[in-house]
Amino acid sequence: MSAVAILGSSRADGETARLLDAVLTHLPDTERVDLSSLRIGPYSYEHAHKDDDFLPLARAMLKARAIVLASPVYWYSMSAQMKTFFDRLTDITDPPYKTIGKQLAGKTLFTVATGGVPEAPDSFIHPFEDTAGYFNMRWGGMLYRRGSGELSDEDRLAARNFAKEIAAV
Repeated sequence: MSAVAILGSSRADGETARLLDAVLTHLPDTERVDLSSLRIGPYSYEHAHKDDDFLPLARAMLKARAIVLASPVYWYSMSAQMKTFFDRLTDITDPPYKTIGKQLAGKTLFTVATGGVPEAPDSFIHPFEDTAGYFNMRWGGMLYRRGSGELSDEDRLAARNFAKEIAAV
């Protein structure tokens, strides 16, 4: 698989999903995962949720060259679904799952986002970029769209170009 795309949104058919799907149209060898359809508990120092859907998703990321994380901008940050996923990344930084985290090195992380302001705030972008660095992944960049409604021709072109960047890794 060339990429795994992980959608973290309250709406499976919302603006972020629409933009992500426009990108994925040009990436046929990609698995799309909706965090809202999974059972992922909050981070626990005792690994209380080790049997939920997080570890299988983390292992699926290892099969891809690129990881695409998609989230709307909510209050200058990522969605609650994406934040829970980010918190659970802590599971793969320590034993017994540290080997999973180590295997993310060399992959490329991309982000797809939508929001109501002209540009995504730095407070939104930094966690994605910094997480790529923490796991020794390359930061591939972000595709951001402001507004709602049908995608314009310009949006579709941007999605196609972003897909080309993802496919190139």
